[in-house]
Amino acid sequence: MRVQPYSSVRGALKRENVYVPNPSKTVAALKQSRPYTVGFAAETQNVTEYAQGKLVNKGLDMICANDVSDSTGGFNSDNNTLTLYWKKDRLELPHSSKKELALTVMQAIAEKIK
Repeated sequence: MRVQPYSSVRGALKRENVYVPNPSKTVAALKQSRPYTVGFAAETQNVTEYAQGKLVNKGLDMICANDVSDSTGGFNSDNNTLTLYWKKDRLELPHSSKKELALTVMQAIAEKIK
């Protein structure tokens, strides 16, 4: 799918928008040597609904989701709250440091791929 180019009203500026495939969806669609594919969803509302939708629509094995509108975590904090989703399961991780969350995510992936 290609997005149609557009020009400014005066015609002085021309910018083309081109469709760029989603990397995680592309990797998840591989037929040979497909890795365990994990996505991330930073949402401001309907976190569970949107994360589960992305999990299915992108064909991911797992998605990590957080509510970035929560002032106790997200982009401007060293801490966060994260929920891991699989097609038939989910795991809510407690509010903790991003380093601790990263280790927990890696452990969850390791458990699924062994």
